[in-house]
Amino acid sequence: MSRRFSLTKSISSRLFSKEEDDASSLSSAHPAAADMPTFLNSPLGAKVASILDSHGDKIHDDSFLKIVRQLEFWYKQLLVVGNTDGSSSSSSSDGETQFLELAERLANIASWRQELLDDMMEEDNEEKKSSSSSSFKIPTVRFGRTNLQMPIITCGGMRIQETWIPDTVPLLKPNKRKVVKSASQDNLKDVIRCCLKLGLNHFETARFYGSSEVQFVDALVELMEEGTIQREDFIFQTKLFPMEDATKFRDQWEASWSNVHKLKYVDLLSFHCVSQNDQIDYVLDESPDGIYAFVQSLQAEGKIRHIGFSTHGSAETILRMINSNKFAYVNIHKHYFGDYHAQGTPDTLGGHGNEAAVKRALELDMGVFNISPFDKGGKLYRPSEAVAKAIGPELSPIAFAALHSWKTQGMHTI
Repeated sequence: MSRRFSLTKSISSRLFSKEEDDASSLSSAHPAAADMPTFLNSPLGAKVASILDSHGDKIHDDSFLKIVRQLEFWYKQLLVVGNTDGSSSSSSSDGETQFLELAERLANIASWRQELLDDMMEEDNEEKKSSSSSSFKIPTVRFGRTNLQMPIITCGGMRIQETWIPDTVPLLKPNKRKVVKSASQDNLKDVIRCCLKLGLNHFETARFYGSSEVQFVDALVELMEEGTIQREDFIFQTKLFPMEDATKFRDQWEASWSNVHKLKYVDLLSFHCVSQNDQIDYVLDESPDGIYAFVQSLQAEGKIRHIGFSTHGSAETILRMINSNKFAYVNIHKHYFGDYHAQGTPDTLGGHGNEAAVKRALELDMGVFNISPFDKGGKLYRPSEAVAKAIGPELSPIAFAALHSWKTQGMHTI
């Protein structure tokens, strides 16, 4: 047979085929055999197949391939390194145990969402509802001086929108009614339901995340109207860009409020991406007709609860904002790995990175939100070999970055 089998088809056939003929067709002489991961042809192959087969109906094809790639990488690291013939070491019992534990852990991680959806469907009866409080919930912490109980993981809305086109562009602006009837909206509602089931009730978006703000609001309002949740059950955050022209800033708020008013209030309103000194000047201007005074008036009216800011700036500019002591929280980059946003620039105090800014924010009892620890923090969903080896198989790079944020830096949510 001259045609090359796809990697998906050959692996799926090898792992999950129930017919002996199918299994035998993937012998070492078969054209697809070259595509087969090494671990499948090892004595551990059948054990790994059994583990994955037990979760097979709950693992998406994309997740399945990611698991196979990770297992292939760690099989070579744990059991083959040093053996020029590609065979596993004779003194590898510890490595074999570790490898099988890794396979089980990866399968559990990949199948949790489908298991959650299954549980949610079963909760139609009252008996199941009454016992649901015993299921896993994401821990919460006090979010600085806001006194909000913040889940340590946030549902960020920068990548969930139907379109990036803002509603400020004439002719091209999206039709809100079409957006909230799109397939992406159905997916978003599914995501929100799953988040709430786990206790993840902080939803973060921004005025200029395309249709994200509109879609979040519509989904949350629908859940409130059907009685699934009440307004106090979730924390809603949105963001507005700072502007020198206070009138234009107010117009920006009114456009946002035309969407958000259905939620009754905004828990966390942020000045968005305050990164340059001129932007800081606009925000910190204390004149009664400035944009900070305007946001304070919204707070007095009960339309917003807490004022904060997000930033992608240098540590020096971030500290200028924090030291003003005008804000209850900050969205900031501070990661173990990554680019200059993640590491931060010199803090002008002899220190490295944004660590000084995070430390100062915590001293002032500000809530601290870590922006993009898995993407800007080193693209840890696609880690380098060096990073994966440094962290090891027992902890994923993503889990490492999360623990660094919470435990080493003391940040509240990511």
